[in-house]
Amino acid sequence: MATQPSSSPSSLTTNDTAPPSPSPSPSPSSTIDFLSLCHRLKTTKRAGWVKRGIKGPESISDHMYRMGLMALIAPDIPGIDRDKCVKMAIVHDIAEAIVGDITPSDGVPKAEKSRKEREALEHMCELLGAESRGCSLFYFYVFFLFV
Repeated sequence: MATQPSSSPSSLTTNDTAPPSPSPSPSPSSTIDFLSLCHRLKTTKRAGWVKRGIKGPESISDHMYRMGLMALIAPDIPGIDRDKCVKMAIVHDIAEAIVGDITPSDGVPKAEKSRKEREALEHMCELLGAESRGCSLFYFYVFFLFV
């Protein structure tokens, strides 16, 4: 089981989660399967942009990368762990590689969207190994920030 996030009231502050314990590396084929799933993020356009007819809509991976850059260049805030913010920005929409970009206008209840994303992340963690650094970030994002 992955290291669960702490219940610290400030979710992105320094020292609020222990680093994941070492675990066996995933098989090369599982790693390739994971990366193949992630490639979908590059080719899937953000639904809100498409629905609004915006020319040249960004992909989900474009969005994740831009969020990572925003976290990287944001002003320092005492007690905020910039590295964790960058990592969270990079993985925050990773489940969309499987479930797609579900927007509020799709009418999918929040509980159902959360369930689908959790199931997608669980599948990805099976590919990576449940104790991987990526899974710790996924679990932190889904189970702590958006419970």
